[in-house]
Amino acid sequence: MGDWTPEAAEAIALCTQWAREVRADIPCDIYLFGSAIYQDGDQFDAQLSDLDIVVKFHRDLEATERAERIASLRSHKIMLELRMVPCLHRTNCEDPGVSVVPITSLELLANVHKSKSRHFFTRNVFLDLLTEVETISIPTAGTCSLSDEARQALEFTQDVRNHFLAVSANRTGGLAPFDGPDPLPKALARTAAQLVPEVEAGSWYDTRYGLEFLWDELSRRRSESAELRQLHRKISIRRGGRGHRQPLSDFDQLLLAEILYDRATASPLMPMATWEIRFGGTSPSAGERDRLLEELRSLVPDAEILGVFDGSIIVRLRSSKRSFVTMRRLQDLQVLPAFFNVTEVELIDLENGERIAGFSAHGAIDRIAERIADWRPQFDDGAIGSEASLARWLTDWLSKDDQLSTATLAREALIGEFERPLRADILLQFAQSGTQQRVVIELVRMRHRRDFFSQLGRAQRLGVPTILVLVGRPDELSSLESDIRALSALDANIRVVPVALDNG
Repeated sequence: MGDWTPEAAEAIALCTQWAREVRADIPCDIYLFGSAIYQDGDQFDAQLSDLDIVVKFHRDLEATERAERIASLRSHKIMLELRMVPCLHRTNCEDPGVSVVPITSLELLANVHKSKSRHFFTRNVFLDLLTEVETISIPTAGTCSLSDEARQALEFTQDVRNHFLAVSANRTGGLAPFDGPDPLPKALARTAAQLVPEVEAGSWYDTRYGLEFLWDELSRRRSESAELRQLHRKISIRRGGRGHRQPLSDFDQLLLAEILYDRATASPLMPMATWEIRFGGTSPSAGERDRLLEELRSLVPDAEILGVFDGSIIVRLRSSKRSFVTMRRLQDLQVLPAFFNVTEVELIDLENGERIAGFSAHGAIDRIAERIADWRPQFDDGAIGSEASLARWLTDWLSKDDQLSTATLAREALIGEFERPLRADILLQFAQSGTQQRVVIELVRMRHRRDFFSQLGRAQRLGVPTILVLVGRPDELSSLESDIRALSALDANIRVVPVALDNG
């Protein structure tokens, strides 16, 4: 499998075959992420590393069908646990070696993950096990947002699913039966309580509210399936009704979590927006940047800062569309300059083509990237020859540029405060806005798509503004267009410049 490490290649082949079998039984997409694919699997340990898998169901199902589908997925997951023992020569059969997170289309749209990370499905690299194609983010991920109350309920449900599936090769683990004194697990009731509308102050986490909330929903839906009817009777007895009190099985707990999911998804989805704001007539000092960012966060509390750029002060953000529309209304009322204590404020919606490059595409780093885009390496130069050619091209241009003529260029420079500093192909240093700026330029000679993802992980570790120069055939480069767009919206510290070979 190309340049994967031998252990990673074995693991990926195992997961790929497993994914085909699952897909034949369950309509879904299946993705591998984590150490098995990160940087060609260099950090994957066949004995210790988990295989991390996301299964996205195609259809929107009701609670019982979803729980049954997850139970079916567990049978497949146990088979993968059994196969990985001889395949990867694992000696530990007691702990699960595979982590599977089943999700719905809505959870992907809202970027809901059990870890509570709001960027999980957009900022990771995923290998589609059915197409064997790597991508930055999963398509449609993070395009909408949810209320915090709905999100915490979906995160909890996802965590229950993951624990339900956490059965090891020797069939131990998973969700333990619940037979405590309460009718329901407290964590479930506490999560449900946060969905109860119009509760009095201080009662958002009251398990009594959560219990009644779930009981009402279960009573209303008990005729939908035999499983819900049986669960309704079991909880009725656990609440004090007549009959033989029984523990809640792992499937009972999963089904209750899926009921919670259904109630949480009644909350409306809100579309997201990526935009930039430019503050004119202000000094680009660190203190002024900090002041403006603090005031911006107070005005747009749901915004995520993606990057801050010089050229006045320019900030790229991602927030709910509602917040951006509110900012536009404030701009139309001409109140933003007074609020921020600047002479001018401008906004750009980067997702509606107002100006795709945005305000930020006018700084020195973007000018360097634009210049590199005009460079044309030769097909037979090889990696070392291409690097030397690019260095000469840049040196010649820098010497003639009024703003960057004092820049210094170094090849094979060591970067980072690491025990083993990372080597950069080219390091540029120049003065901007009274401070010394550093830009790393990494040359990636493309043989296949994975070369891009291998170097991307390395570039992100540098912690320095980086230009990744992808050199390859036009068809190779065009296949990465969606990934490059996704990266530009997520990581303002890295710019990607595709450069086609002369006779590519």
